[in-house]
Parts: sequence; structure tokens; C-alpha cells
Amino acid sequence: MAKLVIDEQYKVFCISRRMNYDLKERASQNRTFFWYQEQDLGNVHEIPELVDEIFTYIDPAVASEITLINNAGIVEPVKAMGNCTVAEIIDHVAINLSAPLVLANEFINKSRRFHCKKNIVNISSGAAINPYAGWTLYCSTKAGLDMSTRTIGLEQGNLDFPVRILSIAPGILDTAMQERLRKVDINDFPMKPKFEKLHEQSRLTDPDKAARIILDLVKDDSILSGSITDLRNVQSSDK
Repeated sequence: MAKLVIDEQYKVFCISRRMNYDLKERASQNRTFFWYQEQDLGNVHEIPELVDEIFTYIDPAVASEITLINNAGIVEPVKAMGNCTVAEIIDHVAINLSAPLVLANEFINKSRRFHCKKNIVNISSGAAINPYAGWTLYCSTKAGLDMSTRTIGLEQGNLDFPVRILSIAPGILDTAMQERLRKVDINDFPMKPKFEKLHEQSRLTDPDKAARIILDLVKDDSILSGSITDLRNVQSSDK
């Protein structure tokens, strides 16, 4: 998604644990405004300061649209409850749920003076509604993210300049997360063979294709705030 919006000449603000030098170079070649901060979003208390800094670069008199994309997340630990450490539980919830909630809170607060289109996109998962043994934490945090989408949608509904919030599940993507899942112990993740088979049959979704569809959905004003969308349904309806 970052590559696509860089190519489309949007101002881009990125936060991740490690610098993505490919994105930095792409922005330089495109002469796109590009702000990047190496930051572990598990350090939730540091997020408000980051959002404050980002908004110093955005002029409410000029901005026509601003969008927050909550994409950061981890899958670990992949193990049954009773086998997790307290630290693993705290870290997982901090990154997958607390961080996007704090980012949404700060985004809504700082954008109140903006009389333009405003969006929050939460990247969800089918795991939000489908339970998987070994994924109690992942399923629970994604379900929490979906519910926050619904409730924030309600809260913003009657405002003059509301923030539209969407939750989008991209399907099973061909990413590093899938590589890690194919390496876990089957006793910790009984669904491992399913994901191995999807990989063997080349049935994993191309991340670039998913990114394009997600950004197109954000541009589609007919999609109501608070809605939950699964890209697999969107793709099948396009065929």
C-alpha cells in the first residue's frame, strides 16, 4: 500500500520497527513527501508524541483527505493458551490491539479541525470471526479491532465532519507471516497443513493485488463507516 500511494504522489507517513529503505528510495525517485519513523508500536505510550509530530506536517487548510492505515501486527505466539508467557500475551495485545486503538484515538482527536475526508482503515483477518486453535491471541485481537471499527463508526456517525472507519480482511496473503506459520509445530497450530497446502497450490493472495483492492475500497464512498469487508468476497463478486 505504501508503494502505491507513493507512486500516486500522496504525502506518506510510515511507522515500523525497521526502516524500509526500498520505500525511502522509491519516494526519493518519485519526489514524494516521505516521513519515516523507526518505532516499535508495542511501546504504546510513545504513540501520541509520534502522531503529534505527524500532524505538524499536515495543513488543515490544504489537506483534501487524510487516512490512517492500521496495518502493523504480529502473529506470535502461536500456541495454545496455558502455554503462553505473560510477556507474550502483553506484547501481542499491545501491538495488535492497543496500538491501533491509541493511533485511532489520537488521529480522531488531532483531525477534529480538519473539514475534509478522513478515514481510518483497520487491517483485519478472517481470524476475527473464525477460531483457530493456537491462535487465541491473534483471533481475539482481530475480533477486538473489528468491534472497535463498529463502535467508532457509531460514534462518528452524526458529526459534521466524521472520520469514516473501515475494517478490511485481505485474505491469506503470501507474506513472511505465512512463512513463519509453515515452520511452527503442528501441535501448537493444528491448522498448519491447511496453510501448507494453500502455499503448495499457489493459492495465497498476492499482497500487491490486495493492496490495490484495499486502496480502491477506501476511495469508494459508498462503503459505509463501521463496515467489515473481506477481500475474498470482493474478489469473487468481481469475477
